[in-house]
Amino acid sequence: MWLQNLMLLSQASALLLCDKTIINAIVGGKFHVICKFSANQYRFSKKYWCLGKSKSTCEILMDTDGFTKATLRRRAQIIDAVYGGLHVLVSALQLEDTGIYWVGIDKIYTDIMVKIQVSVREEGVSIPEVWPEVSPVLTCWGQPVTLHCRSSQGTNVQYGWYREAHSANALLQNGPELPLRCSSLPLDGWLICTARNAVSEERSRPVSLRVLQPGQDGCAYALTSEGFESYDCWRTTQPPLTSSRSSVVVSHPALLTLTNGDGNLALHVNQTLNENPFLRSWSGVPVWYDIIRWFLFTAMIATIGLVHMHTGVKLSEKPKQNKTGACLSEANVHQLLCTYIILK
Repeated sequence: MWLQNLMLLSQASALLLCDKTIINAIVGGKFHVICKFSANQYRFSKKYWCLGKSKSTCEILMDTDGFTKATLRRRAQIIDAVYGGLHVLVSALQLEDTGIYWVGIDKIYTDIMVKIQVSVREEGVSIPEVWPEVSPVLTCWGQPVTLHCRSSQGTNVQYGWYREAHSANALLQNGPELPLRCSSLPLDGWLICTARNAVSEERSRPVSLRVLQPGQDGCAYALTSEGFESYDCWRTTQPPLTSSRSSVVVSHPALLTLTNGDGNLALHVNQTLNENPFLRSWSGVPVWYDIIRWFLFTAMIATIGLVHMHTGVKLSEKPKQNKTGACLSEANVHQLLCTYIILK
């Protein structure tokens, strides 16, 4: 008797062949099963997709007569293409979709059924990418900047922002975004974004935060990281930072230090400072203006010297013109001094 049942089962399986019987998928993914059957024999027979360990008690989820369970109407479909086969499509997979399914053809006495095993799991995260919402150059003038973090892979990903510390990382914010503002700037250090789920956890490349000028409103800070736009708050041509107690100190070709009354704050940059600090003070005046000013000052000194020399010669040769020559030289000197004061 058992041999007869086995033969019937083998014959039934041969009448319905599916391209896959084991499916491994991830949350949010999809699968497509194609089954071939005898179109001449079962062209008008109902086909269905059911869930359950036993084919005799499985629950029909959808069929070719138009029935689909309410929870699957927007993400599952069964299509009888006759000579093109039977197609079962399921998308937006969830962990709850894991189980044993059956593709069946309605038949008198015994349905033709093929077992399909589906396993849905979460996908591990990848190393998250970090980028600023706007150009990081705006940090030179204390403008707010938001850092974004995203993992290109993974399901049900949770994000967190931390400041790296020796003892333990300090949590700054939960979520993929970290807003940076003068009123709530963290301390100098490395900012890290983590992406994690039930499968794995990854950390982003660190972002260096340096507070150049603290303050609730008029602060200044710098962000540096691999892939970020390279910039230098000292060299920008936009409205610069001003401080009566600040000066630029070059201690290394790749290290910029801001010295103030509270201590030294170091900023690593990707540019080498080749400027003479005496030709460029931290006053907000462009370099070309300083050059023109010093050139005119030098020309003024030279002119004054020439005027005095010329006046001395005139006095020795023509005593009667002393007063006139003196007046002319004094007028020239006053005019040059006024010009210098205006430029200054």
